Amino acid sequence: MTPAILLSVLVSSATVAASCPAGWAPFAPGWNRGLSVAGQSRSVYVLPPAGEASSAPPLLVAFNGTSEDGQRFARRARLQDFADRGFLVLAPSSAGNGQFWPVWDGLRARGREGEPNPDVELFDALVACAKANHGADADRVYALGHSAGGIFTNHLVQRRSEVLAGVIVASGIYSQTRPEPPVPMAPTTVVVTWGGSNDRWSGRAGGAAVDQISFSSEAAVAGAAYAAQEGVGVVSCSGQELGHAWLADLNPWFIDLLLARPHGRDADQPLPALPAGARARCQAGPVSDAPTVGLRCPESALPGCTHACQQIADGAVTNRTVGAVLKGELRALGFGEGDCGGCVATCEALATTPADAQGLACWAEQPVVDRAVGGLGGALPLVDAIDACCGPNEGAWCRTLCSELRGNLAARAYVPGCAR
Repeated sequence: MTPAILLSVLVSSATVAASCPAGWAPFAPGWNRGLSVAGQSRSVYVLPPAGEASSAPPLLVAFNGTSEDGQRFARRARLQDFADRGFLVLAPSSAGNGQFWPVWDGLRARGREGEPNPDVELFDALVACAKANHGADADRVYALGHSAGGIFTNHLVQRRSEVLAGVIVASGIYSQTRPEPPVPMAPTTVVVTWGGSNDRWSGRAGGAAVDQISFSSEAAVAGAAYAAQEGVGVVSCSGQELGHAWLADLNPWFIDLLLARPHGRDADQPLPALPAGARARCQAGPVSDAPTVGLRCPESALPGCTHACQQIADGAVTNRTVGAVLKGELRALGFGEGDCGGCVATCEALATTPADAQGLACWAEQPVVDRAVGGLGGALPLVDAIDACCGPNEGAWCRTLCSELRGNLAARAYVPGCAR
């Protein structure tokens, strides 16, 4: 372990030495409700270790997806498989704490990465009580989550790697979950899974909605980011076109993998053989995600239109994560199938005032969007350009662009400048 990682572990351990909250009795099988933490009343669904109780059972904390509670996720992901192998399984229910997606507090706005997080505090309390009341093995604490729960698991492992011996991040977004400034992680194992190239999801939570968001690019982004951390072992598992799914058939394999990697054990061990008939492919290390075919916008006689449309094409149209989410809005801006000329023509038709000229001059100064970045993070430079150039602008081009984006309940939170 390098001195930087050792220092990070020592500092982080000092800040997360949580104790079991007063009044928390030992967990009973089934629902445990009314658990007070961070000023909230929380509930957790418990699957006790099957058979003769171990004096130090491994602990698994599981985070549900959108429109689920702990019990529903435990059943969908067949987490009884873990309890049957001796795990104490705790599946807390989300409380709508998210800033961008109101399920778990996983995605953070830039500048707010270090603010208190009630869901992380819940995790700390659950672990402390599992150790104090059930003798849970401190070297075998694991977490997993799918979809919204996978997003939060990405957030959590980057802040509690000294506690977590391993995690399974299933169909989760990595972008906007990283601490800022970045913190070196302690050695741990991160298993990144997704359902295949067709892993897409549509739905809503609270006042937010999303249509056809894809998770395959974010899986590649996550794997690469974790692999860059010294001592962190990465395993990538893709379903064979199973859609937005937890890979439940791999549960026995996940269990063997995690139990073989407690804290202090090499996180880059050989992988066990996959179960016969498994509808998935797994490999050690991250997967690559080649950029999609780009669009080239035609030159415009109106300064700024080409650059603005090219940024939108690179940051949204050809971005696998957000392109489908904004399909209707992009069509309204003039983008066709493999075509950017309609956007340039729309921009030229709208941008007829001095305010438009000012806004497009701002667009022309914005940096080019790097399509190779991928994922939600690859779209953030476009978000910055919209906020900088259209937030304070009254031109018709900016009004049209902002109107379209604010009409999309998933995009609205990303363009606060448009509210002005």
